Amino acid sequence: MKNLEADIVIIGAGGAGLPAAVTAVENGAKSVIVLEKRKTVGGNAVFANGIFACESLIQRRAMIDAPKDEIYKKALAWHRYSSRLNPRILRAYINKSGDTIQWLMKRGVEFEVGAQWRLNYHQNPCWHVIKGNTPLGRFASVVKSLTSECRDKGIQILLETTGKKVVRGPQGEVTGIVAVQDGQEFEIKTKSVIITTGGFMGNKELLNKFFPFYDESFGGLVVPHDGDGIKLAAEAGGALDDVATLVRETGRTFTKDPSLGQAARQPFAIWVNKKGRRFLDEAAAEQSQICSNAVIRQPGKIAYAIYDGQMIEEIMEKGWVLPHAPIGPMPTDLKEKLEKEVASGGEVKISDNWAEIAEWIGADPNVLKNTINEYNYFCDHGYDEDFVKERRFLMPLRKGPFYVIKFGVLLIETIGPVRIDHHMEIIDKNDDPVPGLYAAGVISGGWLSDDYCGEYLFGSALSYSMNSGRIAGENASLYIKGK
Repeated sequence: MKNLEADIVIIGAGGAGLPAAVTAVENGAKSVIVLEKRKTVGGNAVFANGIFACESLIQRRAMIDAPKDEIYKKALAWHRYSSRLNPRILRAYINKSGDTIQWLMKRGVEFEVGAQWRLNYHQNPCWHVIKGNTPLGRFASVVKSLTSECRDKGIQILLETTGKKVVRGPQGEVTGIVAVQDGQEFEIKTKSVIITTGGFMGNKELLNKFFPFYDESFGGLVVPHDGDGIKLAAEAGGALDDVATLVRETGRTFTKDPSLGQAARQPFAIWVNKKGRRFLDEAAAEQSQICSNAVIRQPGKIAYAIYDGQMIEEIMEKGWVLPHAPIGPMPTDLKEKLEKEVASGGEVKISDNWAEIAEWIGADPNVLKNTINEYNYFCDHGYDEDFVKERRFLMPLRKGPFYVIKFGVLLIETIGPVRIDHHMEIIDKNDDPVPGLYAAGVISGGWLSDDYCGEYLFGSALSYSMNSGRIAGENASLYIKGK
């Protein structure tokens, strides 16, 4: 590969990198090159179904009240004004979110938004779900569209190419990037670099460093990026936060069929740990990101969701209870799926015998029996004395067979730790911008605390990626105009 030259180089062709590239050209950049380490573009964005936004055109047309000022203040309070949070970054991406929906609509993307797309009972409907028939990965069509637009605009996308080192001039300004393709190094002269390489789910060393509670049992459905962009940013003078965020939820089933994660999160189940003891209000699964913390505290960091036969019949007849599982077909084959798991050696148990179930879990039979009897008493009297579960979800377990699903923690994404300002400029240890160096997407922190704010900002990982990518593209374009 011969040496190249471009106004802006973007490292990573995912949910932040592609919007950054298109936006940079829209704002006057004459030449943009995108480097992508993998053989395909899209990163983890291809697994998403929708994004958070407020004050969008769709919401206004549907007369949905979602004022950005109110949602910003709610989110800020939800994060408890955490020391991890930079309120200006949070504000910048929330303010941009409605415009990004219109930006996507101009590219033919169709959305649904409304009460049925709330992920809990209380929030403003802000999750903009892409129309489609698939239960997972609807955003792949957007990735395809943005990739096509990149090529139409003359943006080069170099696949299987890694950014290795940012080259800086005498004033610390970006002057180039050293890249590697097919084992050969080459340099791209450029005035600005935007790092959008995603998280570090594939880097066990970083996972253990930032998250002491991390466990090998945690599962993930995403591309396991190795965090090489973090090292790239640090070696270019960027500061790193000493904390990061692990976005996670409950419902990581140990089954052959991952769709059974929805079955583990239904609110009228009873959850017990390996000791056979109940440990929370199961309806908290509407905020599965938060109640994953409760699962992490249990022995082995796993739990078991238990249903009786009547509950399973009701799910198959009426569907999943919203908002605990808002996407997916009617589970009319749920019983069949559970039986297949048992036959294939999956982590599901079906039995009429509580002692047999206790043995499978590894619990004392008397402890489990007492847990079930006490829970049934609460259901009969309409009041959960232990955890105050809503009365409508209190259903006794009496009609066998009983279905037990082993589950744990599902990893969604890592956030951080590259430090930026609200212009998406990477800042150094003195909080000064590194001239010409930007970061967007989940590699950068400052926009959430130690937990994912699903209550008000559901869909924010992709939303932040897209909006921060667009903001970085705009500001990088402004920067190079001044050079």
